[in-house]
Amino acid sequence: MKLRFLFISILTSSMLLTGCVEREILDDLYIETAKAFDYEGEDKIRGTSLFPIYLADKSIQNGTLSAEASSTREVLEKLERRSQQPLVRGGLDIVLIGEELARKGIIDIGDSLQRDASVGARLYLTVTEGEAGELIKGNYGLRGNGTYLYNLINHNINRRELPATNLHMFVFDYFQEGQTPYLPVLKQISKESVTITGVALFDKDKMVKKIPAKDMFYFKLLVDKYAEGSHVIKMGKERNSGHIEKSVEASVTSLKSKSKIIVKHNTDPVEVSIQIKLKGIIREYTGKKLTPDKVSEVEKQMKKDIEKNCLKMLKQFQELGIDPVGIGQNQKHGIRGFDFKEWEDSIYPQVKFNVNAKVQILEAGTVE
Repeated sequence: MKLRFLFISILTSSMLLTGCVEREILDDLYIETAKAFDYEGEDKIRGTSLFPIYLADKSIQNGTLSAEASSTREVLEKLERRSQQPLVRGGLDIVLIGEELARKGIIDIGDSLQRDASVGARLYLTVTEGEAGELIKGNYGLRGNGTYLYNLINHNINRRELPATNLHMFVFDYFQEGQTPYLPVLKQISKESVTITGVALFDKDKMVKKIPAKDMFYFKLLVDKYAEGSHVIKMGKERNSGHIEKSVEASVTSLKSKSKIIVKHNTDPVEVSIQIKLKGIIREYTGKKLTPDKVSEVEKQMKKDIEKNCLKMLKQFQELGIDPVGIGQNQKHGIRGFDFKEWEDSIYPQVKFNVNAKVQILEAGTVE
């Protein structure tokens, strides 16, 4: 009897709840998976919405709509008026921003997205070389452009040199003191392919510099941790049996790294040391024999490359007055009553940097 009463109660509650919710049929919606914003002149931006259209043969067509306005909210309203079906933002995975707009400031876009309850804070925010609206209109993969672009960023964060970043992290770094944000940079290389060309560095919400792809390895060592990935070390040249010189390279994979910031305040100027520990495995060596001495040389060359390139980056950040590494944020948690204004105005510009790297090769295949 009790079970029957419980079943009737649940059934009644379900009927009442479903009666209060407006149901939508997925085929009658345009579910946005990606969006692009470009600069269109003073006080005007162009927004391009991307949504998949599912065809009868189960293939996916990339549908797009564009509109120009003075704000992201007005762009959304104009797009709705041009759409034959409701535009839904709940499936938004990635937002692309043209480089010209990124250099003028993008916090209005970030703020609008994070205030929308239907948008996840973990969506990827990116910068594009050239117009974002053109990049988004390509034809990438079989699962729709939004999924392709999302997977491209996700893969390179988890397994390559791209440091972790998303909408939440960008907005958080923008508003907090002691750290400046950064975003990945995309470029369309054909109508069917996109590549990551670097990392955009920001002063507040304005892009001021780009880290090129060749230096992303060193940037990630400074701002994030490696859990996987690979890097090629150039070992100079050696002569083969025919006495012809050839370049020798060692491919180090399965990288694991961590870094630590140490600040000495009792020196003049203040000294900041970055300690980097990295472990990896040599998967490929193009020289004659990979002896224990050669393994040691690989460790030394990798250590030298890391210290040289990371130090160069830190000095560039200092000259630009930006701090993507979060050295100021590190001090906030280590010193009571830390004065950010004094740090930014007079201490950080004079800081002396040191980078100390420890490289350990755990395996090297067959060593002779």
